[in-house]
Amino acid sequence: MKGQSPYSRIERVLDYIHHNSDKTLGLDELAEVCQLSRWQLQRIFQQQTGLNVAQYVRELKLSLAADKVVTTDDRMLDIAYQFGFTSEVSFSRSFKQLFGLSPSQYRRRGTKVGLRNAITQRAEHFIDSTSLQTRIEHRPGFTVYGVSTPVNGLLAEAPNFATIVPITWASLFNLIDDEGALTAQMIGVVDTRLPKDLHYWAALTVDIELPLAIQALVESEQLTCLTIPSQEYAVVSYHGLLSGFGQLVEWLICDWLPQSGFEGVDGFDLEHYGALSINTDEPSHMEYWLPIKSVT
Repeated sequence: MKGQSPYSRIERVLDYIHHNSDKTLGLDELAEVCQLSRWQLQRIFQQQTGLNVAQYVRELKLSLAADKVVTTDDRMLDIAYQFGFTSEVSFSRSFKQLFGLSPSQYRRRGTKVGLRNAITQRAEHFIDSTSLQTRIEHRPGFTVYGVSTPVNGLLAEAPNFATIVPITWASLFNLIDDEGALTAQMIGVVDTRLPKDLHYWAALTVDIELPLAIQALVESEQLTCLTIPSQEYAVVSYHGLLSGFGQLVEWLICDWLPQSGFEGVDGFDLEHYGALSINTDEPSHMEYWLPIKSVT
């Protein structure tokens, strides 16, 4: 897909969803369509649409079905099958969850209320890419020491990534009260190997001998070790407010990746925040490491 327009991967997913409303669409299938990893697809889809993938597919299917319910005399079972539901019972249950009425009640009312339209516009980027430089790095395996929290991924009905991340970092900082630990580097890790069982790590990594303060926390099982395997990454640096870091990730995946000759893979996304500093409000220099592989 090298050479395609910057946002065509998400656009391609939307087109695929819109033209396959009669099928049961899984995340693996949609990720394959746009050559992103499952986690990358979820993250960027959420940022650009405000919806998670499962929510969008479900609401679009049910809205198209609701139109059929009102405008035709088709049997409910036939409508259910037409839009990829396996039974009239599952169709009716999902329908009522969205519209507050059963399909039969909705038909008797005879008006189209609450229908969701297909997304047709792309969200704008608000980041100046002229100052961004991306590099490719092969990083050998290494170990981080930190705390992890399960995350409701962007595929979930109630994504909580944005709220869980700062809470997880606060948990780590509450454990670090020794200046001897300040030789460590702060690193966030998103374990995307199982998108339905995501974990976010607020962690520390060291280039030299493990400080005694961190070693003691590991031995007392207050910090956990996580081994990151060797991997090729696309790396982009960022100078600015932490609030703009998410836009950097969106640019990397939506704008840079489609034209790079690489594709994203599930694994461990890395967020480098520099040297540990407990007294600093937030880091000013950050890097995002996106796991990739060459497009063959």
